[in-house]
Formats: sequence, C-alpha cells, structure tokens
Amino acid sequence: MIRIASTRDREVPDGDLQRLLTQAYVEGGFTAPDRAAQIFAPAAVRARGELLCAWLTEPAGLAGMVIVAPPSSPASRFASDGDAEMHLLATAPECRRMGVGRALVDAAMEHARDAGLRRMVLWTQTSMHAAQRLYASAGFVRRRERDFQLGDRSFVVFEADL
Repeated sequence: MIRIASTRDREVPDGDLQRLLTQAYVEGGFTAPDRAAQIFAPAAVRARGELLCAWLTEPAGLAGMVIVAPPSSPASRFASDGDAEMHLLATAPECRRMGVGRALVDAAMEHARDAGLRRMVLWTQTSMHAAQRLYASAGFVRRRERDFQLGDRSFVVFEADL
C-alpha cells in the first residue's frame, strides 16, 4: 500500500532524502555527484516548495518523493501566476514498477489543484524515457518551444492542465 504525505505531516530525515535523490539521480546516471551535492542538499530541496513523500508498508520505508513548487518559489523556472512546477520526482530503485511514481504525480497535481493553481509544468532530461512515459500517461503534453540546455544536459518541458 502506498501512502502520500507532506513533510509537514510526516518528517523525513535529511539522510533518507539525500539517499533517495542520490539513488535516483546520481546512481541512475542523470546527475554528476558534485552537482548533486549542491542541488540535493536537504535545505535546498525543502526550500523549493511542498515536499510530498510516498511511504510503503511492505517493504516499509520511504519509497519516493516529489516537490510542488509554487510560482513564488525561487526554484521555479517556467511557472507564472496560476502555475505550479513539479520538481525532483524520485522513486527508490526497489520500489519501481509498483505505482509509486504515478501516485506521486497524481498527488502533486491534486495538491496544486487544491491550492487553486490551474496548470502543472515540469522539465526532465531527454534521457529519462520512463519518466516521460509516466508524464504522458498522466495527461502531460510536451512543449517543445520551451525545451532548453543546461550545461551539457538537454531538457524537455511538459505541461498539464489541472
């Protein structure tokens, strides 16, 4: 069973948060370790927006996370009034293909909708094919005109109406 909770309602130790992001992004080959040390620092992650976490009863523990960044967040790249951004969707490797990612995407969209926002925007690396399939299945549409480069990495942008 998957339970989603905000870190306002259920604490997540900083070490667990860093471990999850390192497994998903660094060990997954998507983020260099030196860059991860900066962008995955717990204070920086928490400052982006509302942190939603997925918990499993079997195996027990933190299964995944996602951030809903409001348009007022300094971490927002594309959000304007009425928009939220989805950041750092991560699923623990042992919890993949169990519906955790989809539950987090759905919870993030519901959280933004409940906050009165009208659209969710996200970007992902071109090499994150599984994530792109998940976003498309959740109703996100690619916005090629917003795609961008950041250093040596290419990103694609998706949007969904809430």
